[in-house]
Amino acid sequence: MGYLTRNVASTLGWYLQRLSAILISIGLLTHFWVLHFVIVRPVTFEKVQDRLLTPGWLAFDLILLVLVVYHAFNGLWNVLTDYNPSLKLRKFYGWSLTAISLFLIYMGYVIIMPFAQAGGVH
Repeated sequence: MGYLTRNVASTLGWYLQRLSAILISIGLLTHFWVLHFVIVRPVTFEKVQDRLLTPGWLAFDLILLVLVVYHAFNGLWNVLTDYNPSLKLRKFYGWSLTAISLFLIYMGYVIIMPFAQAGGVH
């Protein structure tokens, strides 16, 4: 008779994938609603910058960035590991995907932050 084993990391990843999907859906609906119905047309650079000068909207956009990158790269990890690669290849995938996702989050932060400073981007 086999042993019952638990893989907490994969279970947590499964739940976080679903949670991030729900939060991204809410975030995208909010983002769509604000850009298409709340902001008076046309949407201009100044209106976007005014919105990002508000700490709540800045936090919203940064959290949405992290959620989207996590969701995408966790999904890619799941696809790559479905083929049961060797331990060496799994480590390579894990480190590569982590490095790329951290780089993308950093680049998103670098791009968004000048908008959050009064007179920051012109």
